[in-house]
Amino acid sequence: MSDLQETPAARLALRVGTPEFAAAQEALAEHVAQKRIDSAEYERRMELIKATTTQGELLRIFADLPEPHPDLPGLPPPLPLRKGSNPDDLPLYGVACLLAMLLGVPVAIVLGAVNGWWWTLAVPVVFCVLVVTAIAIVEGLRSRR
Repeated sequence: MSDLQETPAARLALRVGTPEFAAAQEALAEHVAQKRIDSAEYERRMELIKATTTQGELLRIFADLPEPHPDLPGLPPPLPLRKGSNPDDLPLYGVACLLAMLLGVPVAIVLGAVNGWWWTLAVPVVFCVLVVTAIAIVEGLRSRR
């Protein structure tokens, strides 16, 4: 049972398929050959294996048996946040928003103080919102292809 307790929950939830079923069958056959289980127990456990859908369910079938257990794949590597770029790089739209805020806000404050055009404070913010929204829409369309 220690294997089951030490296995991360995310891995226990991974779905199993034909390769995992074959590995489980081989492991059970080894237990029959070592006389740890009889043929009736082998058949009962094989029915349970065929009914499993996750690695956790499959490992529970082997919880009371010593090694060998089925060789199961680990968790897939995490997906990168952005493809083909350094995560430390600031994207172009990030630079555009930063410049809009750093340059646009002081200009808007001056225009507001001199001419009473306080509404110009909204221009850099609206620009950033529009740029980020447009980029999100374009990236969403690209990911659907």
